[in-house]
Amino acid sequence: MNFRYTLSFLRLLRIPGMLSVMKDWQAFLRMHFLFAAYESGLLAALKIPCGKESLIEALGVKRPDLLDALLDMGRALGELTVKNGLFAIRGKRSKAVISDKGDIIAAMIQANVTYYSDAYRHIARRLKGGALGDDLEEIGDLVARFSKGVAPVIRKFVSAVVSGKSSMRVLDVGCGSGVHLRSVYTANVNASGIGMDIDPAVVCQATENIAQWGLKDRFEIFHGDIRNPPAGVSGSFDLITLYNVLYYFNRQDRNALLGRVRSMLSPGGALAVVMNFHSQGRDIAAANLNVVNCSLKGLTPLPGLDEMTALLKQAGFSEIKIHHFLPASTFCGIVASGG
Repeated sequence: MNFRYTLSFLRLLRIPGMLSVMKDWQAFLRMHFLFAAYESGLLAALKIPCGKESLIEALGVKRPDLLDALLDMGRALGELTVKNGLFAIRGKRSKAVISDKGDIIAAMIQANVTYYSDAYRHIARRLKGGALGDDLEEIGDLVARFSKGVAPVIRKFVSAVVSGKSSMRVLDVGCGSGVHLRSVYTANVNASGIGMDIDPAVVCQATENIAQWGLKDRFEIFHGDIRNPPAGVSGSFDLITLYNVLYYFNRQDRNALLGRVRSMLSPGGALAVVMNFHSQGRDIAAANLNVVNCSLKGLTPLPGLDEMTALLKQAGFSEIKIHHFLPASTFCGIVASGG
């Protein structure tokens, strides 16, 4: 080894910020490898170690050189290993993606590499008035999968709202995967009601999940918009939930939405809202979500928590309780009632 070359490289690392950026670059490459290996089926194929020819056949590969490059990248990152010509999964992240609970991790990776990345990649043009992203309908199923990650937090919140009630008719607006309806039933077996979502793919996902969980006799899933709900979404509800939904409505529409929701509540009923609020520089997850929201057609900026409480009061709710879920996070729950 010629130390003159090593010294030249070390001088490069002395550039302020270079070492930190190189570490970030490695994390960036790992995220993109995991995305490619998951989307291509490589990780699933390597649940059992196998050789290159078997992978070519299993994955329908037409460009073996590209597979070679992907396998080499996996080995360089420590995510894959090879022994006696058989490739296998080595890295803990790759193992996590294909585990029984790995779908949330896979969805997080997919979101970061696709529509999250897209928001930043086009931000310079969009800042100057360029067209916003127009693929909101295409990412609905992914968003529903990704959102399962906060289900345990929301489950605790829901449990506190519905536990101990003799009966509970619920409307989950923007029901996503249906997981929150399941949480309602887990906390109160007297609960029943409706889930509704505007995305057909998400409605299919929720319908399948509700059936799989044995809850078809308790909850029905509808395709529709709360602003003009389908005929089956009628009557009054003891609880209406808006989980990560409000930023799908323009600022000028939010007051009307909350007024409509309040009119659908039974006497003594409550509205539960869960979402990230504007970060104010304190919450990286909320700040990232807000960048994405401002970059896509059909989404709007995150409201501040004070703005939200003011809107609820304008809509006629007199009792507003705020639940702060996590330290240094703007991910909160609100229960609004009275009036």
